[in-house]
Amino acid sequence: MVRRFIFVALIITLFALPAFSHELTIKAKDNNMKQGEPFPVTVQSAHKFIVPEEVEVLERVKAGIIEDGKLVESKLTANDPELCIDFTVTPKDLSGSVILVAIKDGEVWSITNQGGKTGSRNELETQGLKVLRSTKNDKYAKAFYNTSANDANYSQVLGHPLEIIPVTNPANAKVGEYFDVKILLNGQPYTGPVWATYDGFVTEYENTYAYYTEAENGEAHVKITAPGWWGIRAYQGDLPGVDGEYDAFTLRAFALFEVK
Repeated sequence: MVRRFIFVALIITLFALPAFSHELTIKAKDNNMKQGEPFPVTVQSAHKFIVPEEVEVLERVKAGIIEDGKLVESKLTANDPELCIDFTVTPKDLSGSVILVAIKDGEVWSITNQGGKTGSRNELETQGLKVLRSTKNDKYAKAFYNTSANDANYSQVLGHPLEIIPVTNPANAKVGEYFDVKILLNGQPYTGPVWATYDGFVTEYENTYAYYTEAENGEAHVKITAPGWWGIRAYQGDLPGVDGEYDAFTLRAFALFEVK
């Protein structure tokens, strides 16, 4: 009976884990962005929106500013007291919106007969463990600053495997109206779940969002219900794995913008 209970618990964990992994987000320390001056930013990992809970492994994260359609990486510093990663960017051009990006090359997480373990199927089986399932989780986050009504920088496609691209100019986002986005999965229109929330909507509970919809053929529409910083999230699980390394691959994308 005890063995059966443990097996059931592992199966529940197995299917719940991908849905409840930490989300990768970006948040600047202030909104006072000036051309040619350092602008402090944080990479956060959490179950609650813009409430940092853990410091990601530096070696697996890169972050910085988009210039000429490419990521210019910044030096990252772990900030253990504030549970985040610090970095700065120095914008050269403030004639349009500035896109900040963070990317995590995810670890392989395995469910074994001894619980959850970091490591590939081959690595853990070599240690004598029985592996039920191994999953690799990659994460992509964007944040839009210095938005303006006449700008088109916000609509750049960066080529992330899972990417949220605003159709509505973030500078024109208004309470009571829809914010439209395009979502691409490996360059093709994504169909699947989309969540959205805003800073302060819920601080007590994890994985709680203000809005849910589903993208159809790469298009999703989020009703803006409050001013402040909003995040839109997309998730794709159960993509093909790599034999011997991991059984499945998941992708997460987050896009942040301010509604004034």
